[in-house]
Amino acid sequence: MKKTDTKELAKVFFKDEEGKELILTPKQVEIFDLIWKRKNKRNHLMCYTRYGKSFVVALATLLRVATFPEKWAIVAPSEKKAKIIMSYIIEHVFDNDYTKQKLEIDKNESMDRLRRERSKNRLTFKHTDGTLGEVFILSADSRNRQNAGDALMGFGAPNVILDEAALIDDDIEAKIFRMLGDKPDNFYLKIGNPFRRNHFLKSWKDPRYSKINVDYEIGIKEGRATKDFIDEAMDKPHFDILFENTFPAADMVDDKGWSFLITDSEFDKALKPYKEEEVFGERLMGVDIARGGGNYNVWVLRNANHARVLAKNRDGDLMSVVGTTIRLAQENNISMENIFLDDTGVGAGVSDRIREQRYNVKAVTLGASAREYEKYKNVRAECYWKLRNWLIEGNSIDKDDNWQELTYIKYKADSAGKLQIMSKEEMKRYGIESPDVADALMLTFAKKYKRIGEEIQQFTPNYKSMNYN
Repeated sequence: MKKTDTKELAKVFFKDEEGKELILTPKQVEIFDLIWKRKNKRNHLMCYTRYGKSFVVALATLLRVATFPEKWAIVAPSEKKAKIIMSYIIEHVFDNDYTKQKLEIDKNESMDRLRRERSKNRLTFKHTDGTLGEVFILSADSRNRQNAGDALMGFGAPNVILDEAALIDDDIEAKIFRMLGDKPDNFYLKIGNPFRRNHFLKSWKDPRYSKINVDYEIGIKEGRATKDFIDEAMDKPHFDILFENTFPAADMVDDKGWSFLITDSEFDKALKPYKEEEVFGERLMGVDIARGGGNYNVWVLRNANHARVLAKNRDGDLMSVVGTTIRLAQENNISMENIFLDDTGVGAGVSDRIREQRYNVKAVTLGASAREYEKYKNVRAECYWKLRNWLIEGNSIDKDDNWQELTYIKYKADSAGKLQIMSKEEMKRYGIESPDVADALMLTFAKKYKRIGEEIQQFTPNYKSMNYN
């Protein structure tokens, strides 16, 4: 292949989503060259989300393995993540005769099927001299660190691309690094957003690593993002990580990647004494029901701008909990359809009993899919993030020691990049008591959304409400 300008090279070999000549932006050219020209042995790439880095990495890898007899491994926190890059490779191998004709197809396969399904985990390319180029994907699933690490050590490749690198634990990354083997001519590229202060931060600071950092300002400059979109994204979780490529502060994240949902300073600002004349808006009540083991039943009232604890006890009689819920609703003028109960375990018995009395309360399944399922692991995570935003936007909670639980709640991104909240079981392992008061307030954010002229279905599909109207 003749040497040519990278931008022109991409135009010749690849198509965009509309089937036209691919036009790379300046930073995309840099990313493409990182792999295609393979100048540096150690590389670190951060791009704001939706920039198109996986697409460009895929095309550069494809052209590289179709041109040189090299083995390339793409490793990600999950097989699903790894398949994103591979899917782009399979899709665009057919953009030109050069890569298409070199692609090796198994006897029991067809190019049409490969193009349609894009499901292979390994591709090989046969060069004119009989040598092979190869690319394959691997999963570094951190749910079982030992098994994941040992499995990866069974593979070797002198060229490794680590996608969503910050979401891979240090011990697994160390075993991935060993895949480079003993060959002095090797290549290692870490890609991702700075979710954790782990090996990804270390390589960012390591002078041996060549760095490319594409934040949202570059995206706007290159026309790949609009200011309106960025302004809207600023209200979403992890904007600093996903768009500004900023690592969490050292005091905000632990060695497992967990960060505090609400900082001490944010908590202190939110504490204000309850004043009836200053409270306004619809009244909502969250009810967290005790599951034994020293947990509490908690009833929290939230208005538009303030929240306070109405009651807290360890009464194990579910019928008594039902009676307290109805009484507190009546005493505080709370509509029954604005009462939100955790429908997990014993909570289901309470909500069912209240409905038997024809009170239209809302039973929330916190483990159900979130309304914005691409951003949050479940309803619990989505509601807690809405709680956080509500507090830092200037709303308040009563001066009550019970609220200290809010400063115990932690979050992080899971292997799919979705926000998750630390479970009560894991909190217990850390020596943290069940955040019953915080959970009761969180439940009030499971309120259905309305738009002018239409009803929007409640974002948790497992709601058991009798009537949403």
